[in-house]
Amino acid sequence: MVGRFRRKAMVAERTVSFQVELPVGAMTDFNAGQYCYLEWPDLVFSDQKGNGRNFSIASPPGELPVLTFATRLTGSDFKNALLSRPDHSEILVSGPYGDFSIADCKPLSRTKTWDKPVVFVAGGIGVTPFRSMLLEALPSCRTVSFFLFTTDHSLEEIVFREEFERLSREYRNFSLHQIVTAGGSAPLHPGVEVGILTPGKLFDTIGFNAKKGEYYIAGGPSMVGAFKSALSREGVPSDRIHSDPFMGYP
Repeated sequence: MVGRFRRKAMVAERTVSFQVELPVGAMTDFNAGQYCYLEWPDLVFSDQKGNGRNFSIASPPGELPVLTFATRLTGSDFKNALLSRPDHSEILVSGPYGDFSIADCKPLSRTKTWDKPVVFVAGGIGVTPFRSMLLEALPSCRTVSFFLFTTDHSLEEIVFREEFERLSREYRNFSLHQIVTAGGSAPLHPGVEVGILTPGKLFDTIGFNAKKGEYYIAGGPSMVGAFKSALSREGVPSDRIHSDPFMGYP
């Protein structure tokens, strides 16, 4: 389908947020956490990936027909076009794709309680599908305990930081843990910790119910693979570990 592009803002260092407005009534089968394939119809790029890219959707289904995305700026022709294309440019949209999503919120609230947490683990830009999931789930799933752990190189690189902090204040069943591996140039923000995110840290933070959790991991392939293996070694069943490796990121 043909959508209309509009740029929003820089939401972290080297990270731009943009929106695509779809035709009214499009993509009614979209579940929070899925992704789309976006393609410029009138540009030809020289890189091997061509005119299109896969992007996780950062907005919830309730915001249709508008989809929100965020991406790191890597210097590719495609990413550079996100900065230079005028608003309302045509962009081709395919999807939604993927099964990286949580169950429908209403039955989830009836069947899950505080002792079965939903745990999101995001490396860098891998946080985008979790924004979609949380905005969709938090208003409806008040009896479910949600945890979001993010790991970034610096404070400046944390994507949607202020929005997640607002959600953690608004919903008492949402626990936010932002970790950076280096302090960066900005003063360290309250609630942001310097260190290394490990499965052991997840378990220590979540506490007694950690091994009962449903885990969702998104980010670079090496980070996702390491966390999947570590959680399995810690005794989390494989059917409760869900992953979304962001190809093209380290």
